[in-house]
Amino acid sequence: MGLDVRPCGPGLSGAAAPLDAWDDAPLLRLAAPVLCVAWEAAMFARVVFAGADPSLSAPSSQAALFVLMAVGCAALFLRYRLPVVSVLFESVVGLLASVMGALAYVYFLPLVALYACVARAPRREAAAGGVAAVATVALSAVVDGFAGASASPSPSLAMSLAGIGYPLMLVLGAALLSRFRLQRLREAEAAARAEAERDRALAKSRIAAELHDSVGHDLTAIVALSEGLAGATGDEQLDRAIASINELARSGLADTRRAVRALAGEARSTAAPSALPGSAPTEKPAERHRWDEIAALLGSVRAAGVTAALTETGVRPDDPSQAGLAFRVCREGVTNALRHAAGLSRLTVSVDHGGDGSADVAIRDDGTPGEGAGGPGTGMGLSRLRREVGESGGTLSAGPVGEGGWCLKAHLPSLVGAGEGEGEPDGDE
Repeated sequence: MGLDVRPCGPGLSGAAAPLDAWDDAPLLRLAAPVLCVAWEAAMFARVVFAGADPSLSAPSSQAALFVLMAVGCAALFLRYRLPVVSVLFESVVGLLASVMGALAYVYFLPLVALYACVARAPRREAAAGGVAAVATVALSAVVDGFAGASASPSPSLAMSLAGIGYPLMLVLGAALLSRFRLQRLREAEAAARAEAERDRALAKSRIAAELHDSVGHDLTAIVALSEGLAGATGDEQLDRAIASINELARSGLADTRRAVRALAGEARSTAAPSALPGSAPTEKPAERHRWDEIAALLGSVRAAGVTAALTETGVRPDDPSQAGLAFRVCREGVTNALRHAAGLSRLTVSVDHGGDGSADVAIRDDGTPGEGAGGPGTGMGLSRLRREVGESGGTLSAGPVGEGGWCLKAHLPSLVGAGEGEGEPDGDE
């Protein structure tokens, strides 16, 4: 994976952020070029007014030096917006100054541009700018060494190479270290953002599941109850009220489905890591249901005039995660039967606990499957249960049975270690 570092913003956090992002603030970015302008002004004044360098005493040489200093300082203001262009300008300035024997007056400028290019530019631009700067600065040092030599060039050349080589290595090392540390900071920040997005997606998924399961189940029961009472009271005003209840419940159910689709779509847009086989499904402990709550699901079924029965065999394990998952399977089966089974008159729920801590859950009805039975729905019904049961290491299936009716079956493995808990007494309703 290539290193691609853009100028960082205020989102960086941590103790290392100020060290590696010290120049990200606009005012701090102006510090280096402003200091360079002040330095170059002082050096130029030293040449012009103090006559410190006899080789630059001619007005033409001083004018050329002034132009090089001005261009070099101006190019520093572009070092983050156009890093390669800034480096090339500074390299040319350094090379021309070395021809004049005046590299010492401008050699800080290429180093400042080189640091910005290597530390902050994208990988290709940083590589191109770094190679160009190093090659040009080295060539400038050689040219300056020969230009400043009289009888023997070797001492002057060696001094020039040493004078520019050591600062160059220091700048390159600091830039590469800053680039590496800044990339690590950005990777950590990206990982934190991804984790936060996954947490938000999981929260939306839980809300959508609760809307689908709890609110959807209750509204479906209200629809079934009000339809069962339609025209049965003999009171016209009461019948109209019951019809209004049915209409409002259907409208609320439709709104709930739309909300579930919207929340489910947002949750699926963020990829969440799948649970490992055999692990408990993602569920807050406060949202877990108990084995005894399965029997309460049949109350609304009986109130709708449907014969309902619950059978349970074996010993209940002390397994809250499995109990919660079994409850959600039963609730989905009961809700779908009330919602989609035409001519529903009988519904049975069976829970068989195995000796290994597993549980087999089945919800059977004698209705004719209507529109939407077994379909994909909103993604928060059977498809969500299949995914949830599968992530727990179990299986779930749904389909028609016998000469009529529908059956939802699930095999749920133990979601705790073997031998945990003494078990709960089984019940039969």
